[in-house]
Amino acid sequence: MRTTKSNFISEVLRTTTRETTMKTRTILCAAFAAMLALTTARAADLTPADPSAVALTKEETKAIAEEGFIYGLPIVMNYAVMYEYSVDKNSGQFKAPFNQINNEARVFTYKDTSVITPNSDTPYSILWTDLRAEPIVLSVPAVEKSRYFSVMLCDGNTYNYGYIGSRATGNEAGDYMVAGPDWKGETPPGIKKVFRSSTQFSAVA
Repeated sequence: MRTTKSNFISEVLRTTTRETTMKTRTILCAAFAAMLALTTARAADLTPADPSAVALTKEETKAIAEEGFIYGLPIVMNYAVMYEYSVDKNSGQFKAPFNQINNEARVFTYKDTSVITPNSDTPYSILWTDLRAEPIVLSVPAVEKSRYFSVMLCDGNTYNYGYIGSRATGNEAGDYMVAGPDWKGETPPGIKKVFRSSTQFSAVA
């Protein structure tokens, strides 16, 4: 079924309201307000000061606001997941502090509301990294060739900038380094590959 942009935004808002906690909704609202302010400022920049010149139409202003909303929503929701998983210990969804792996010896259910649609047949190991001080090293063990595993690296912009696992790097054991955008050091011996995150905070799952 084809979904219009307006219907898509309405559905996202309903889903977000239904499946996040009150504190997370407060974060989302604040972020949306900031986004809206930036969009308004951008629209003002594009509107000529000369009243005789052609200004932005209502339709053009609405289009800018919609594009800003669609661009920014995943980033804001990604931050909300990080906040519930690694910052707010009272969120009901807290996993572990930054740079500490949490292994879930179960599959996710409807009670896991931070991520809207997690896999319901996949046991997760989840790690939120803080790369401001220094890179981290991920050491993966050898995995039987008959088994499949995948480690996804996702930055704060929701861009999957790397994978470790059966398809990407093979099932052999290895040490992999994850560095933030400002790191300029030398790669230590024994590191198979360096992954560079565009943001200082990054998810590993």
